[in-house]
Amino acid sequence: MAKKIKAQYDHNLRKKRLLYLSVYFFLACFFVYFIRPYYIISILAVLVPPAIVNFLWIKKERAKILMFSIISVLLFAPPVELMTRLVNVWDVQSIFPRPFGLIPLENMLFAFLNFFWVLSFYEYFIDRDRTRRISKKIKYLIGLYIMFSALIFGLFFYNKNLVGANYFTLSFFVLILPSVFIFTREPFLIKKTILPTLFFAFIFFVYEIVSLQIGSWWWPGSYMYTFIIGGKILPLDDVVIWYFLSTPALIGGYEFFVDDHK
Repeated sequence: MAKKIKAQYDHNLRKKRLLYLSVYFFLACFFVYFIRPYYIISILAVLVPPAIVNFLWIKKERAKILMFSIISVLLFAPPVELMTRLVNVWDVQSIFPRPFGLIPLENMLFAFLNFFWVLSFYEYFIDRDRTRRISKKIKYLIGLYIMFSALIFGLFFYNKNLVGANYFTLSFFVLILPSVFIFTREPFLIKKTILPTLFFAFIFFVYEIVSLQIGSWWWPGSYMYTFIIGGKILPLDDVVIWYFLSTPALIGGYEFFVDDHK
């Protein structure tokens, strides 16, 4: 009986906390829409507080999530950003010097939060924050990251024309192929990605529309299909790849290489 009461209490608490995250996010989006701050201030105001609060709700898996997020933003995010900036897939408002003249440092913070908040959300709301050791497979992930980063930066210094990649090329190699490999081996993980994917698809959409309208980011390249929202271009490529492919790929990679893939 006590277990049932506790389970119901935990369930109700999670529902309330999900509402808290959503309410804060919307209020913060309204705030930045009206004051129109720099992109970095927008990130700090809208995304950092709910990510940190969600992270603090976790009691047992903090170190694992933080480590994965730091490793990914240091070894994986920069070459991805470099590849896309070389062909103008996207660009953002930047007030800091850009490494190689291309990589916005603001996007490195955004990438970190994309890993950090999504996984904090997943652990708390879906995986229930159970104590588990870091998988020995993480060494393979780090090795893949290092090889990927070395390849892209090596080609960049040799001939940068060999490095640029559009949305489809990038997503095929860094999202689609890894996801097919992981989810065909562990198909039961797919259902665990549904709620995080839907939640963050909505979060990404709202934040993206606000960011478009205040000039935080824009799309200057060529795409499969584009929507015009408030006079601004929103590519279908971005909607499909970032909203609906990146979150499952992130969770699948985390479970397979760092957690217990259960």
